[in-house]
Amino acid sequence: MSAQTPPGQLSPDGAWRWDGRQWVPTGTQGYPPSPARRGPGRWIWWVAGGCIVLLVLGIGLGIFGAVQLAKRFQEGSLSCLPSDFPRYSGTTVTRDYTYFGTNVAPGDSQECQESLTSQDDTAAVTAFYESHLSSGDWMITSNDTSNGAIHFARRSRPQTVGTVQLLGRGEHTDIVIRLDS
Repeated sequence: MSAQTPPGQLSPDGAWRWDGRQWVPTGTQGYPPSPARRGPGRWIWWVAGGCIVLLVLGIGLGIFGAVQLAKRFQEGSLSCLPSDFPRYSGTTVTRDYTYFGTNVAPGDSQECQESLTSQDDTAAVTAFYESHLSSGDWMITSNDTSNGAIHFARRSRPQTVGTVQLLGRGEHTDIVIRLDS
């Protein structure tokens, strides 16, 4: 058999090579020949792709969260006003400000100021606040129709007082609420 085997021929198991006179070990006895190595491993591409997917998801979720937060703020959900305070529907919050300190009504420590805009006329908004600030835990203490100010207080804590100022701006109304609590 060796006379017919050409020099350089590998044995079927890959462990021997015929040099023309004898079988010489190839150094891989008992092991299959190793496959040719291909550049950088594929795992690098998987890791890079995974990082890109996570980055895109993170940016997308961040944008979604910011939009939802802005929407909740504009709807008044993040308001400094108490949750039972009457909210005129369809308004957009233009300003929400909370002041803590000594420059508030006697016995209080916080002042909440919120500015809203409604597409409704002043008469409709005034009627809403006159009816809703006369019910539940709220009561109107005075109503100054000459300058559009409705003064109110909380029934359960009369030191909590405030003002709703209604300003007609053509076909829409600006609402400024100030509450000392």
